[in-house]
Order: sequence, then structure tokens, then C-alpha cells
Amino acid sequence: MMTTDHFDQVTQKFGDLRYMNENQAAYLRDFVAEKEIETVLELGFCHGKSSAYWAAILEDLGKGHLTTIDKCRGNPVSPSIDEVLDQLGLSHRVDYVFAHRSFTWELAKLIQQNPRPQFDVCYLDGGHTWDITNVGFLLVDLLLKPGGWIIFDDLDWTISKSVANRPKTARDPWITYSQDERDAKGVRMVWELIVPEFGYVNRSEVPHFQWGVAQKPLAR
Repeated sequence: MMTTDHFDQVTQKFGDLRYMNENQAAYLRDFVAEKEIETVLELGFCHGKSSAYWAAILEDLGKGHLTTIDKCRGNPVSPSIDEVLDQLGLSHRVDYVFAHRSFTWELAKLIQQNPRPQFDVCYLDGGHTWDITNVGFLLVDLLLKPGGWIIFDDLDWTISKSVANRPKTARDPWITYSQDERDAKGVRMVWELIVPEFGYVNRSEVPHFQWGVAQKPLAR
């Protein structure tokens, strides 16, 4: 039976930290055990709480590694992923990459590697717009093993909801977006329009988490 020592430690030390909660992490813990996941790609980590849960799950299993990418260096957060993982003693399970601009460029670097990394699962929690999610998915598809999995976070996120309580400024990154694009659920559009076109199977939603889970086909 899988132990939960390190998993529980994440909750005890960083339970109030954003963004992943214990129920979401428990779902991932069961998912990893059931699917025999060892290699994980995560896109979007911010403070590193979700990364810590992934690493703790792998540590409790005694195997596996996480590669995670975000662009937090331009917008420092406290605590940082370095501090969170160090405090938990989980740094050896994680390679974290601070992207200069976008995780899509870092994915391009992974694709260029020889041999190319191949992951059992990708947790996609970054960008959230149609453009970034679409390109992200296309690149992730090249990095997933046949039969690998992808988990989309924030299926119903919109720009409009995200900025509803923020004052508008000339530096608003969304200022050039049309209203229909601001109101669009970009992640869900990729989930519903693009993912099926790539033949992904076993597609299901986890509504209370706003997650979409799908499996790359073994062959195309």
C-alpha cells in the first residue's frame, strides 16, 4: 500500500498556499498509482505547491521525476518553488525551469533534445488562452508517450472573469483582445475542438476541479 508521509507533509506545511488543494492532489495521487506514472511534465507552477504535491506523490512511491515550467522569475513570488521544495526535502524529484517569456519556447527546447524526453502525463495549468493552450497542447503531444495522459486545468477560465475586479490600464496585457475572445473559454475550446482531432481517447471531465483528462492513443 502506498504511503502518504511526504504527501501529508505538503498539506501540513503549505496547506494554505495557492493554488492546488489537497482534494485535487489526492486525485492525482490515485491517478499516478493507478496509471503507474513515473515521468511528469507540469506547465505552470507559481509558488510550486502543485509541484510539491507531484514530487511528494512520486517520493512516496519511491520512483519518478517531475519537470515543471513557468515564467515566475519576471514576477517573483514568496515563497518560491525553490523554498517550498527545499523545506520539504523534495528538490531531488524536480527539475524546474523559469521560462524567459513562455513555456511554449521551453517545450520547443525539449522537443529538440536527442533523445527527446517522453512523459507519462502532462498537467497543463498555464496560459489558459486559446492561443497558448492550443500551441501548448500540440507541443505536449510530441512529448507524451503513446498511451500517455494530459490533464487540462481551468476548463472554464475566461479573461473576462480573471480581470473583472482589476482596474484597466494601458499596460493591460489583454487590452488588444476583442470582447468575444475575452469571454471565450479558451482551454475548453482546445479540449472540445482540437483534442478529439488528435484521436485522444478516454476523455473525461472532473467538473468540481474544472479538469479535462484524456489519453494519447497508442497509435495513429
